[in-house]
Amino acid sequence: MSTEDLTAADLLARLETEGIRAVTTAHRKQPIPSRLLQELIAEPEAPVLARAFIAAYPLSPSHLLEELLQVEQPPEVLAQLATNPRTPPPRLSELAAHADVAVRVQVATHPQLPGRELAALADDEAVEVRRALAGNPALRLPHQALLVADADDVVRVRLTAQPTLPRPVALALADDDCAVVQLQTVATATVEDDILENWAVSDDEAVQLALLQREELPVEVSNLLVQSPFPEVRRQAREGLDLDDIDLLSLVLEGDEEERAWVATQEVLPRALQSVLAQDKAESVRVALAGNPVLDETITRYFVGEASGAVCAALAANPVLDETQVEALAATREPAVLAALAYREDLAEEFYEFLMAHSVDFRRHASIQARHDRTITVETAQVLLSDPLPSVREMAVRACPTWRRPDLYELARDPAVAVRIAVLEHPNAADALLDDYAEDADAAVRACVKAERERRAQAVPRPAVKAAKAESSVDVDAANPSLPDPPSTRTAAAKSKRPAAPAIFNKLKRFFS
Repeated sequence: MSTEDLTAADLLARLETEGIRAVTTAHRKQPIPSRLLQELIAEPEAPVLARAFIAAYPLSPSHLLEELLQVEQPPEVLAQLATNPRTPPPRLSELAAHADVAVRVQVATHPQLPGRELAALADDEAVEVRRALAGNPALRLPHQALLVADADDVVRVRLTAQPTLPRPVALALADDDCAVVQLQTVATATVEDDILENWAVSDDEAVQLALLQREELPVEVSNLLVQSPFPEVRRQAREGLDLDDIDLLSLVLEGDEEERAWVATQEVLPRALQSVLAQDKAESVRVALAGNPVLDETITRYFVGEASGAVCAALAANPVLDETQVEALAATREPAVLAALAYREDLAEEFYEFLMAHSVDFRRHASIQARHDRTITVETAQVLLSDPLPSVREMAVRACPTWRRPDLYELARDPAVAVRIAVLEHPNAADALLDDYAEDADAAVRACVKAERERRAQAVPRPAVKAAKAESSVDVDAANPSLPDPPSTRTAAAKSKRPAAPAIFNKLKRFFS
């Protein structure tokens, strides 16, 4: 309904059903005509609800507000009047001295309240009034000074939310005997940066943690908190900071195990710090460093020589390793290391096939990934067929493109459904073999036969599987974990190729015999 079509009766009915706040909000952009507001309270016996609405409506003409004050009004009307931005300051002064606490509470929040009334309300006997006043943005230093000394904790807590706090007030609240007031001030009060810095260098953990609750902190303050004597403060302060070598060294020397492990994962980590971390007594720190792609080559060789299981396992997953170091890791024969190597994408074919044939841990983790894209020879596949895990035997079928048809007939007798399906989907599986399993007891096998027949009828070729190379370019040039100096430049993406060293490769084979 348009405001032009409203009547006083309509407006009063809406006030009764929707309430003052809802009607006021609805008519901020479409003002109610002054004539209608006048009609609403024209009658001497106008309802209290109508008068309260006129008192609260921020677009009510000033003369209507004056009319309301010409006669005695109930507290609920005066309380609404005390919040109206158009109420004249002299009238606010009168309301500030009203006997009803509810009226004084409302007027205490008015941003245009004269300074004398602000001071008077700061000493009001009703704590509700002082609590309301503490949030008034019109407060200045003299008024805030009165409230800082208020005996009520809530008054002082609410004072911390002031748009800005003068230095004396902020310092007083931050030194308050009540921990809630103190920490709320540190966590939220709008103060100058040098005050934040003073709080940051305090030896109070609670204060420093409260400081970290701020949405934004100057970088200088965060850097000070990184130097805190308290681990939890340092942990929170370091996030998002670009720490320099001195900061990192401080964390290495003063930090706990979690902090040192965090330093060990940093993308920029000087070799000197790596050397310190590599000898850390905590295994978790050395593990974190071993997995860091910025690991220095000398530290890599040190870790390989140490042959610690967990550290070498982390090292095995590090993309920065070259072929020599990978092969040296394999020579440790640590199950965790061999399992980790199965997840590398850069293993040379001959080395990959060697590990498939000689390491149960390697091939089982390769089967978890369903690594059927890397081919193996029949000889290696036959080794895998003796594994009790069906996923390994399935890989033996799928990763070997050179199975002969007679072999596939034998393999199809495997008790595992996944293996039989792999055989039936093999490029070399004969049509007659499909016929033999068309009535298999397992529904998945029968479905596979049906799908394979349809595919062949449509002459849809299976994706070509790269055949295994007869010769491999992989080699090993170290017979033990003591490695010669590697090339000065290496990256995870490109490794230099080395001449074949069959004698050393044979020695690596003996490690697994």
